[in-house]
Amino acid sequence: MIKSPEQELDITEEIEVVLVPVYEIIQRVLMGKISLCGTVTAIFLG
Repeated sequence: MIKSPEQELDITEEIEVVLVPVYEIIQRVLMGKISLCGTVTAIFLG
């Protein structure tokens, strides 16, 4: 398991890191479930 460094979150924030296979991420982009342009660009430039 990969442990992420400690973060300073706001009191209302809760972030969970989930490892997902690359092929599943690409499928989600192609299906439109991930559409934020910066995220999509990072995935394809990887």
